[in-house]
Amino acid sequence: MDIAETLRSYDGKRVAPFRAVADAVRGAPETAVPQLLDFAASDEAALQVGATWVVKHLAERGDPPDGEWAAQTIDLLERMDAPHAILHVLQTLPYMEIPAGRQQALRRVLKRLIRSRRVFVRAWAYNGLGVLVAADPELRDEVEVLFEAAAATESAAVRVRIRHARAALGTGP
Repeated sequence: MDIAETLRSYDGKRVAPFRAVADAVRGAPETAVPQLLDFAASDEAALQVGATWVVKHLAERGDPPDGEWAAQTIDLLERMDAPHAILHVLQTLPYMEIPAGRQQALRRVLKRLIRSRRVFVRAWAYNGLGVLVAADPELRDEVEVLFEAAAATESAAVRVRIRHARAALGTGP
């Protein structure tokens, strides 16, 4: 299977090409993830969206990026411009161990993304802040201030994600 061409065949609606790639790499995610991350780092929106969808799918099935690949996944957030690809990476964060060397960079990018005009990107960026607090509890007070401000002004989707993040940290309802 030509993974890049299969990802490029995405029509903007049906994820069948992404599922086909996920099925094809299911048996060897440790070799597929580096290639998928290379595709996700490309300038092509179709490759960004497709590759990140597959990485997220693998993470949900128990094969998240780890070590160097987790660091590269986090680095993608600073380079990608396809909103769906950004969302996929944000949705992958809860399955990953956040490398200590990437925590500050992740903090910066999440604080930028909570100002996105796209509500689901904002929602999952707030969730990412919760994931970051789990990795670095010293950020709890700073993140709680952001959560409080958002809880008073944000959409229902964002507030729900914040409640989930707080619950995961043991600080919410």
